[in-house]
Amino acid sequence: MKRKNSIALVAAFMISSFWAQAQITFSPYSVFGIGDIQSRAMSHQGAMGGVGIGTPSFYHINSMNPALLTYNRLTSFEIGIQGESRTSATSIDSQTNGSGGFKYLSFAFPIIYNRMTTNIGVRPYSAVNYNFLSEASVEGNDQVTALVERTGEGGLTEVYWSNGIRAYKNLSFGVRGSFLFGFIEDENRITLTGDDVTSQVPSGIMQKTNYKGFTLGFGAAYRFEIGEKKNISVGATYDLGQDLKGERLTRQVTFIGDRDLPGDTLVNGSYDSSFGLPTELGLGISYEYENRLIVGLDVTIADWQDDAAFSDNSALGFRRTLSAGLGIEIIPKYNDVDSYLSRVRYRVGVSYQQLPYVTGNTNIDDIGINFGWSLPVKTVSALNMTFKYGQRGTKDDGLVKENYIKFTLGVTLNDRWFIRRKYN
Repeated sequence: MKRKNSIALVAAFMISSFWAQAQITFSPYSVFGIGDIQSRAMSHQGAMGGVGIGTPSFYHINSMNPALLTYNRLTSFEIGIQGESRTSATSIDSQTNGSGGFKYLSFAFPIIYNRMTTNIGVRPYSAVNYNFLSEASVEGNDQVTALVERTGEGGLTEVYWSNGIRAYKNLSFGVRGSFLFGFIEDENRITLTGDDVTSQVPSGIMQKTNYKGFTLGFGAAYRFEIGEKKNISVGATYDLGQDLKGERLTRQVTFIGDRDLPGDTLVNGSYDSSFGLPTELGLGISYEYENRLIVGLDVTIADWQDDAAFSDNSALGFRRTLSAGLGIEIIPKYNDVDSYLSRVRYRVGVSYQQLPYVTGNTNIDDIGINFGWSLPVKTVSALNMTFKYGQRGTKDDGLVKENYIKFTLGVTLNDRWFIRRKYN
């Protein structure tokens, strides 16, 4: 039976690596940098505003702080998918799009019971999916206007391996290593319009950038027992800043129907550069009344380099960012055999995130209201649902304001594996 489980797990990881390339979001803001960077939070954490750095859980894998993996004393398997509806509006127009795809897959099991737990997983690290039009007058001829259609797709996938170890009583440490890989495609299609323009064939520039690199992060956590079944936990994480190696292919093309033909060979070429990921410091604290109530708070600071973008010639700037989440989990009565709804874990939270990209003189922020629940299945497994309503951006300075609704469906399977039989 365990062998079948292992084979199914390997197959799931192979499939999810392909799914991770799918477009989990659609946003004009994914045009910047390596795209729309995705939260590490799983469904149960997302419902609480994305908290988890100082919020341990016996029933779920902690994807935020590897030091808290020591609370996973069972073999745990988690998978999640996400869907969203997003309305993007400018001062003159708006459009609504839907998207969805694979959110995460994670597997954890104890190596030394109640002492050391390991975790492997895969998830989308960033997503690129946009399509928008802009126009500008042609220099030297005010009677001609250039219409530019810009589209992009792709993103990065993260495959990670985390380990948590209990060093002394309630003190734990953890480490996470990740491999990032993926590609981003960007296409600019230019069409000239005006009285002086005769029939023409649209032309433009196509770019494809392949990225790969490793990241390394650390975690620590401590739990204070302040009463019977009452605890306060604190946690901290630190991720090292790393450079993602990239190779960019650029070519000029002429668009004829559904085909694109190479243009001037002098414009075509490829070159290597890198994209700088920031150092990140995260702090978290939570209060827990075991199997009754959890309140958690997280704050994360990411120190982006101003010139983090790919290539030294990029005009895109970056800033230091702050993210925060506050959430509550309530379990009316976890052992009530007469009422199923009393055993459900109800969650609500708020989240705030500053995007790192600097566009002109305007900073882009994201604010969200989150809620959800975990429906118990059998004994310690669960079906997790999360909803988020959020806003980001502004219509000022020619930018875009987004309103979106996200839904995440997650499955948690807990079991006891790798037990040595005492009797035949």
